[in-house]
Amino acid sequence: MRVGSPAERGHELGASKRPSPASAGRATRTDDLLAVGAEAQARGDVAAAERAFRGVLEVDATNMAAVQCLGAILVDRDEIDEAIELFEAAAEPLGPPTKANLGFYNNYANALRRAERYVSAETLLRKVLELDPRSWHAWHNLGQILHQLDRPDEAVAALRRAVLLEPGFAANHGLLGAALQKLGRLNSAEVSLRRCLELAPNEMTVTTLLGNNLRLVGRNAESTDYLRRALALSGDQSPGAHSNLGIALLQGGNLDEALEHFVRASELQPENNTWHAHLSYVLLISGDLEAAWPEWEYGILDGPRGMERDTGVPRWERGVNDTRVLVYREQGIGDEIIFASCYPDLIAEAREVVIECDRRLVTLFQRSFPDAEVRGQTIDEYGRETRHDYDTTIPAGSLPPIFRPTIDAFAGRPRSYLVPDEARVAAWRERLAEFGPGPYIGISWRSKVKTAERRMEYTRLEEWGEIFAVPDVTWINLQYDNCERELHDAETRFGVRIARWDWLDLMNDLDEVAALTSALDFVIAPRNAVAMLSGALGIDAAVMCNKFAWIDLGADNCPWVPSLRIIARNPNADWSAVISTTAQIAGEVARKATSRV
Repeated sequence: MRVGSPAERGHELGASKRPSPASAGRATRTDDLLAVGAEAQARGDVAAAERAFRGVLEVDATNMAAVQCLGAILVDRDEIDEAIELFEAAAEPLGPPTKANLGFYNNYANALRRAERYVSAETLLRKVLELDPRSWHAWHNLGQILHQLDRPDEAVAALRRAVLLEPGFAANHGLLGAALQKLGRLNSAEVSLRRCLELAPNEMTVTTLLGNNLRLVGRNAESTDYLRRALALSGDQSPGAHSNLGIALLQGGNLDEALEHFVRASELQPENNTWHAHLSYVLLISGDLEAAWPEWEYGILDGPRGMERDTGVPRWERGVNDTRVLVYREQGIGDEIIFASCYPDLIAEAREVVIECDRRLVTLFQRSFPDAEVRGQTIDEYGRETRHDYDTTIPAGSLPPIFRPTIDAFAGRPRSYLVPDEARVAAWRERLAEFGPGPYIGISWRSKVKTAERRMEYTRLEEWGEIFAVPDVTWINLQYDNCERELHDAETRFGVRIARWDWLDLMNDLDEVAALTSALDFVIAPRNAVAMLSGALGIDAAVMCNKFAWIDLGADNCPWVPSLRIIARNPNADWSAVISTTAQIAGEVARKATSRV
């Protein structure tokens, strides 16, 4: 994202000693050319400015002012390598930053940032700011670096300084809005983004950011308006603008128009794997699996699914049976569990199967897939292969296109495919009985990832009053991150007890979690690993989620695991209807359990 990177264009002239006649002539010529270049920049004639500054460098190859200005021109034109060469050549005779050369070093740091040499750029800018803490250019560029380094708190602090020192520069507000959005401070982000657009109404990137921000706060109609404007500002030629508008339309339930924009994005930039992957999502949501799966495969080519491993052996294809095939994990735990539903199909076809999974799943998968070799992922920290004991490989997410080519291929599958440790399940039943009578309902309400995008997917525990009002239920915590304060607040607010055990590591001991889950009567969760594990174990669960997710494949319930009941929120609605429906289902579970006693 580029919302503007200020470069200091001016130059300061002066001499510390009387020049010789020859050098005086050169100085006069360079001064004249610098003045011509500055005037050309002022009137927007970049070509004339570049000619003038290059003329200076023909006379004085390391002239600070000419390098400062020409370097900025080259950076704006994405000719980063040449810009850095100029800065590096001039920096050596110039020496370290001083108050006289801060503009030069600010522009040099900006070139380093654009070359993704973030550490060097940050170090240089902090030296500049030590000498001149009122340099808004340096604060802006530092904020840009911190934003790109995913240090949003620090980025916001730097950009607030930039705004304070120069409130009239639109990009200060735009980048501040982007950093606030990354922090999830969406209301504050909106204020900054709107201020940027007041100063620069035709800024396409910021118009897009504001459109996305409005989508994240649930104002879908406004979001769509801004994203349509961003697309118009691009001349209808930006694949990113088409994709952003497609996402907003998709979340608003307008699948047909969303599909048009995803198709257009992939047509404009067919080499971009992300656009193809986005197209696959809307096709999957529409239930058109035959059209979706070929586009889905682009997602593993450095797209949303990650990068296919460079194993040095062919990819496994159906029909190649006399082979030892490695199937390896991708994405998160929930995705890994869902794709594991295809492992029995692969085991039935290949001579030998090696499953590489998240190490937390090894024991559970070994028990569940005894005819395969199961082990933790064997690539090193640099993504290099450390074992080569296989003939072919395939990513886990590439099995569904082979074994589930249509929605009909999901029919008749077993209710469960993961096998818990029965001794541990029995131990949990005893432990639960000691805590209180059944039915036992496990609860989870979010993922560990808490981005603004993810927060749209989740309820808050404080909204669960109607659920916790269901009588005769023993509630069991399955939320796997630091949530003790939320649990305590819910117990106080709603007058319930929620069982949890300090010794149980819900994040990492997934075999124990599988045993606990298998001892429960029901689970309430969003679309996260808790829900997917419940479904894979065959435990009935209500999944409180947004409508229109690719994993549902256009069906009313989850085809991958039939024990999951999808309770979906309609576009632009709050969670009240979903919570009420879930409470009714939990009440039915409680009544059935009571009638069995």
